[in-house]
This record gives sequence, structure tokens and C-alpha cells, in this order.
Amino acid sequence: MNTRFLPRLAVLSLPLLLVACGGDGAPPAMPPPAVGVITLGSGPMPIALEYPARLRGLREVEVRARVGGILLERRYDEGSAVREGQVLFRIDPAPFAAEVARARATVAEARAAANQAQRDRARIEPLAGQGVLSRRDLDAAIAADERASAALAAAEAALRTAQLDLSYTEVRAPISGLTSREALSEGSLVNAEPNATLLTRIVQAERLYADFALPAADAARLRELLAGPTAQDVRVELLDTRGVQLPAARVDFVAPQAGLATGTVEVRAVVDNREARLIPGEVVRARVRGVVLADARVVPKRAIQQGAEGPFVWTVDAQGLARPRPVQPGFASGNFVAIESGLNPGDRVIVDGVLKVQPGAPVAPVSVALDAPPGAPPADASGAPAGSRAPAAKSADGARTAATGA
Repeated sequence: MNTRFLPRLAVLSLPLLLVACGGDGAPPAMPPPAVGVITLGSGPMPIALEYPARLRGLREVEVRARVGGILLERRYDEGSAVREGQVLFRIDPAPFAAEVARARATVAEARAAANQAQRDRARIEPLAGQGVLSRRDLDAAIAADERASAALAAAEAALRTAQLDLSYTEVRAPISGLTSREALSEGSLVNAEPNATLLTRIVQAERLYADFALPAADAARLRELLAGPTAQDVRVELLDTRGVQLPAARVDFVAPQAGLATGTVEVRAVVDNREARLIPGEVVRARVRGVVLADARVVPKRAIQQGAEGPFVWTVDAQGLARPRPVQPGFASGNFVAIESGLNPGDRVIVDGVLKVQPGAPVAPVSVALDAPPGAPPADASGAPAGSRAPAAKSADGARTAATGA
């Protein structure tokens, strides 16, 4: 290689190097990344408490035999609706009819004996008063009359029992409702004692109960609302497994204590089912509406990050630097979360562009307009009502921002 051209090459390269370095020898500084922020406020936040629930009939009755015998006949269609007092089954009445006849004969015998004792007493009392008969004879006649009267009362009671047993051979519906299939077919032997034989079940399904369980804290808040002036605003929305809206329900019972096994509080709601859309035993979702957090500090779910020490959010301090802030999330409603601790009204929270943030690094905050939590009026990033907002526009990094900027 010819080395006599090296000094000239170095001289020619020096101006190019100076131009590439900007003339002062330092690289150009990168601008701080644009991030979407909201200014934290506080206010009421409607929340929806959602739990699994099971439907059951307003009244569910097991129809059992009250007397034993051979099941002769079923008089209803399985699964059909029956009326209160309708005959469902017939048990062989012959033995009970015979018992009624025997009891009637016993009553007749006891009545004859009682009449004879009354006549004897009526004859002896005047004679004893005249001194013809002794006091002992009078006492014996009175005792005989009283024993005969008692025997007649016992015989009449036995007759009523026999008649009741005979009436129980016709098993009637104790309530109106829907029947299940028969537990025993005709010709089977049913028992009354010691365990009465189950014949069928009846469910009153015109109205249903929706049973679900709440954590103790949620139940306490719900109980306060039901006892307050806004109790009429509390309602229960039911959804089936496909998410289809079902008839609304109302809470009519909150257990006074938590269960020892689960630590949850039982709640019951009543739902109208006259159209028979719901089936007892069905599992649904119960969404309690009307519960409001009075002074909530709300951020979007996307603003909450997970770190080694737990959840946190990025905030922007007065110098425009990004700072992590540990938080304690609380109730969630849609895409929003109420912060129980860690943030104060007026804090600027980063909600967009968090992947570009470094601890203590400067950022360019841009106010972001957010939709309001479900049930609350929309508000802008500063908490102003929707009517005072300027039209939204797209920022350079894709965040929805107010036209006035920040």
C-alpha cells in the first residue's frame, strides 16, 4: 500500500467526521416519550357485584304417604301442574274402611253403656236423698256414669282417627305447583312409619328464589343500602350461562351472620316466573345493581401494573418525571378499578404508554379523556362533566386526548 496518501486522507476525513457529530462532538438528545395521563379525582362509583346463584322454588314440598298400604293408582301426569287439594295417589282403602266400621261399632257400644249409666244415676240420686240408699251406692253410680262418658269419648276419638286414616288413602297435593315423576309405581307397598315413603315432589315455580353468597364486606354494604333511603335502587339482574338477560329479582333476605364453613353471607332474591322461563335448580349469574361507592378514586384497569412487591401505577410528579406508586386495588366495575390506598386526588396517573416509562425518567404527559364507569356520567381527565369536554382527538402515540391538550 502507498503510504504517502495517508496524511491527505486523514485531512479529508476530518471535516466529514465533524459534520456527522453535529459540530460540537455530542449526540442529539432524545425527546421524552409522550404518555397519556389522567388527573385523579374522587366521587361516587356504581359497582356491580356478580356471583353464581342457584334457583329454587318458592315452596318445595315432598309428598309422602301418611298411611301404609298398596299403591293402587296415580291420578296426575308426571311433570304437570296440579292444584292444591287435588288427588295425586290412591292407596288401598279396604283395611281402613274396615277399621272405621269397627270404630263406629265401638262408639255405639260405648254410647249405650253411657246412656245406661246416666239412667242408673238418675234413679239412685233421689233415693239416696231420701235415705233409702246409702251414700256408697250413690258414689258408685256417679263413678259408673263418669267412666261410661269417658269410654264414649275415647271411642269417638278412635273413630275420628280411623276416618282420618281412611281419608289419607287419597294422597292430595298440599300446594299448587309442578310435579316431579312418581317415586313408586302402582302396586308398590308404601310405608307410613318409621320413614314415610316418598311418592313425588311439588315445586311452586310461579316465583323463584335465587340463592347466592356474598363476602362479609359486600353483605354489610348491601345491608346498609337496603336499610337506607336508596333501598328501591337495589336490584338483582339474572343472566343465564349464555349471558342472556333474565327477569329481574329483588333482595328479600340477607343472613344475619356468615357461615362457619364458608365465611360468606347467604342472600336470597325473589324473581317472578309466571312465564315459566326459569327452571328450579338452574344455575345463573346474579348481578347486584345499586351499590355505590360514595368517595371512590377510580383508574382504568390498564393503568395498574404488577411488580415484585405487588400492584403499582406510574405517576408523573411536579418535575415531569415518572414515579412508581404502590396501590391497593378495590372494587372493579367494567374497565375501571377503585383504589383503596396509595393515591390521592390530584395525582397524575399514567394510563397509556406505560411500556415507554422508566423510573425517574422525564415524560411528556398528555391528558386522556376516558369513558366513565358503568352507571356514572362520563367525565374528562380532570373530572369535569361530559358536557364541558372539548371534542376528542388522537395524540401522536394513539391515545384519545382532549383538543385543549395538557
